[in-house]
Amino acid sequence: MRWSGTIGFIGAGNAVDALVRGLLGRGVVTPERCLVTNRSNDVRLARLARERSVVTTRDKVRLVRDADVIVIAVKPSAVPEVLGEIAGHVEARHLVISVAAGIPLETIETALGSVAVVRAMPNTSTAVGESATAICGGRHADDAHLRVARALFEAVGRVVEIPERFFDAVTGVSGSGPAYVYLLAEAMIEAAQREGLDREVAIELVSQTVLGAGKMLVETGDDPAVLRARVTSPGGTTMAAMEVLTEGGFLATVGRAIARATRRAAELRGLPAARVR
Repeated sequence: MRWSGTIGFIGAGNAVDALVRGLLGRGVVTPERCLVTNRSNDVRLARLARERSVVTTRDKVRLVRDADVIVIAVKPSAVPEVLGEIAGHVEARHLVISVAAGIPLETIETALGSVAVVRAMPNTSTAVGESATAICGGRHADDAHLRVARALFEAVGRVVEIPERFFDAVTGVSGSGPAYVYLLAEAMIEAAQREGLDREVAIELVSQTVLGAGKMLVETGDDPAVLRARVTSPGGTTMAAMEVLTEGGFLATVGRAIARATRRAAELRGLPAARVR
């Protein structure tokens, strides 16, 4: 999809770099239609201008004036300052997309007024174009706004649309999820070394195994239990390993980890645990 609008990024961190790379690489936008501003890091702006040929500026008012879509991609603590700076300049024609973790739609809508806002939560796999991103629209965001947001994030992975009340759960599952996979990979690599494999060989085998299993999930669309059953022959090596994992409480431990991450997402916004669903 080639999009004819202009997108302005407030923030120039790794998430923005990955999203810009995806948008340009997929031909969704052209470099002259990508504007980037940052509060203080001129080095990042210079690198984006040099490596991506995008337009950079330190003037947020200029960025808002020239952009059709405004992406707020700053740390949560910086969001109030950003909203204060742009509040008097955002117009009804704009679509505002926030990827600031934990900041609810209501906060942005209260500051900006009757403007379309979409909240999005990608994960760190945007860097390789394989993010899992959740989106939800605010009170003034219609289907057209959501289609634009979906197209932008599909440039760096897959997108699901969910109600905002589930965003803490998304944080626990896919937001933090890459770290769970990396921890599993670490454990597999260490175990492989204990069995006598060189570390480099172990890393290559484990990395490709994780990649292949993920592709099987995505491309077949089969339930994970079905795929697991196909690998697990009765009385075989995989069955022996599955028995150890089950006896060790693997499934329950993963469940507790996701539940804790979900609760922590609410805690970081100052919500009491009783309000977490």
